[in-house]
Amino acid sequence: MARTRWSDDTFLDAIRKEVDTRADDCIRRLVEENGIEGSKALFRHASSNDPTLPPEAPAAMRDFFAETEALPPGVDLARLDRGERVWMKHAFPAALVLLAKALPEGYAAPSFGEILHLTHDLERHPYRRLLGVMQMVVNVCTTGGFEEGGKAVVSAQKMRLLHAAIRTHIVPTYMPHYDAARFGPPVNFEDMLATVMGFSYLVIDGLGILGTPLPDEEAEDLYYVWRVFSQVVGIHPAGQPESGEYVPANVAEAAEFYESYKRRHYVGPEANPKGVVLARDNLNMLRDMLPRSWRAVGLGILPRIYMQELCGTEACARVGIRPVMGHGLLKKAALAVVRLSHRAVDTAPESVDDTVSRLFFQGMITRSWKGEVTFLVPDTLADVRRLA
Repeated sequence: MARTRWSDDTFLDAIRKEVDTRADDCIRRLVEENGIEGSKALFRHASSNDPTLPPEAPAAMRDFFAETEALPPGVDLARLDRGERVWMKHAFPAALVLLAKALPEGYAAPSFGEILHLTHDLERHPYRRLLGVMQMVVNVCTTGGFEEGGKAVVSAQKMRLLHAAIRTHIVPTYMPHYDAARFGPPVNFEDMLATVMGFSYLVIDGLGILGTPLPDEEAEDLYYVWRVFSQVVGIHPAGQPESGEYVPANVAEAAEFYESYKRRHYVGPEANPKGVVLARDNLNMLRDMLPRSWRAVGLGILPRIYMQELCGTEACARVGIRPVMGHGLLKKAALAVVRLSHRAVDTAPESVDDTVSRLFFQGMITRSWKGEVTFLVPDTLADVRRLA
């Protein structure tokens, strides 16, 4: 296959230097016009579950939301709907891939560890980041998320402000020794794209590893959802929200980008101790989700088994996850359970499958958090540590 810009280090170096300047400008204007009250308003309104801003919201925020709510021109709404339905249809194995592959693999990039370790939520509040990720997935992949006022768009706008607050306030104030020469600007476009690959390409790849592969057309439709979300969340040339040139166009290009990102930024555990801690906390979090009775009879190793199968031994070693030795029958049974449950869901009527998936995700979030989890925009270090 011919190589594209997604293997070109010159291009990737360039987008690594770029960030969402429109969101950064909003934060700066907010502080300039409103001082500390602007910071409080940012935190209050961006952490609200309300999809609309109240009339008393600062003008900077109202302008930002109004200017960034439109989808890129030419977006195929019918295809978005199909892609969202693909996720909901395959929600159970997709969630497993997300939690046992996409998240831990990403911790091998030290730039992620620098920012995520600041909050240390995975150790102190084991469900917070998990639920925040799952809530975002629900918002993006539930049918209708990209309609006017849809939760996919609102989630993207709030994430843009979160990222901007980290760049313009949190890192300069609380991380004065952040090494921008090594890691690039905080939450730069290359790192943002790698995160999107975790929700899209790595899920598609992981479903195949589990033995529940998507047909090519469904894989492309699912990827299309996240491709559009990438633009809505601000990954585009400055002042050109209609441009998709900073986002891989299809699954093949996504795979090429991910391999390049892995080559460029994944390192071993000795060079990335914060990533090792995050991966360990993620594993502990998954283990804690198992019923206590399962752990009592030795099934607490299941998360490590799934990580080993999905990530591979080399990727696990990069983040300090030890392989599970032996237990051949348990490994086969663990994979068989996923395949059998997938077949059962796959044969269910679409309306039933969609309802069950919604109940699974939102029920887990509501049960653990007593409501929806939001992406909070930090005002102080204490607020950073409450990020969902």
